[in-house]
Amino acid sequence: MEPPSPSLEAELAAIAERAEPGRTARVGVRLWGWDGRGGVTLEAAGREFGGITRERVRQLCERLATRVRAAADLDRGGVPAPTLGRALLAAADAAPTTAKQLARRLADEHIAARPFDPAGLLRAAEILGHDAPFAIDVVKDVRMILPNPPDPTADTAEVIAAIVDTARAVVRRAGAARVSDVTGRVAAGLGAWVDDDVVLAVVSEPTDFVWLERRTGWFFFPSVARNAVTARVVKILAVAGEATLADLHAGVRRDERMREFVMPEYILGELCERLPGLAVTDDRVRLTTPAPPEDVLEATELTLVRVLRESGGALERHELERLCLEAGMKRSSFSNRIAYSPVVEERGPGAYGLRGGLASDGRTDHARRENAARGHGR
Repeated sequence: MEPPSPSLEAELAAIAERAEPGRTARVGVRLWGWDGRGGVTLEAAGREFGGITRERVRQLCERLATRVRAAADLDRGGVPAPTLGRALLAAADAAPTTAKQLARRLADEHIAARPFDPAGLLRAAEILGHDAPFAIDVVKDVRMILPNPPDPTADTAEVIAAIVDTARAVVRRAGAARVSDVTGRVAAGLGAWVDDDVVLAVVSEPTDFVWLERRTGWFFFPSVARNAVTARVVKILAVAGEATLADLHAGVRRDERMREFVMPEYILGELCERLPGLAVTDDRVRLTTPAPPEDVLEATELTLVRVLRESGGALERHELERLCLEAGMKRSSFSNRIAYSPVVEERGPGAYGLRGGLASDGRTDHARRENAARGHGR
């Protein structure tokens, strides 16, 4: 029975120790990223090992690299390193992917003891005389593992850039995105086949990537500014304080510009749970941090809210328009807000009121109206 192969970290550390035992080996392992942590600068390595100068670190590591290379005939395949060979094969099979995904794969396949940054893998191949079947490139702030030599039939960098831009654009317009939707949009835009696994690897690379539901592929980025859905949700809650998911969903959909808003109500609930200042209980969402309406509503919406509140919460359109115009609103602005503002809802033919809010018995206005309508129907 063959003994188990050493981890990549152990194999590389042993190679360095055989070439020059002690501190020099440890400095080289740290500088080159052979410990799986991606490597450090000359200055940082010197600080970690007792204040060695940058120049001294460079000298020590150059000597170590020379002695490592002298341990074998490089013309015959480089320094023997079977685990490194397995790692390089895994990288070739994975490309194109992200550096983070490859690091995890090396650990998942028990090649490395823990996620191993591919920068150390490249440096090991260079020093030990092995061909590296991949290159590391940064595309749209994403560290990518690309085939080496490049695939002449595909511009991988263009695909990666399109994935990043498309994912963030969809989240900005639709509140959240699905991996499959991003794949389809990128493929249609480039007129080329795009791998779902590559899309998943790229979109999940940023530190602020958040799953809403992994099974169906829904995700979002909290860092995306001007998220059209979250902005409308906050508007509704700034006026109502609390609303059902159904009310929030209907409020967002009022705007004809929200045609891309296709998330189910339960995904909207998952999104709300991850937004600061909101809390979700069952199907109800409430503000936990005050959001003054004047901070989130446009001036015309503020006028609309004030007029409706002063009039008991609901008015016929003709009367509502008259009062808003008297308050200084232009007729075109009134028509736009009454048709698209998420804080407004229709209360039957030709009547409008404010969306959401709690009735005196603790139910939302929306639920109270539905119950009253059902009772009237009986």
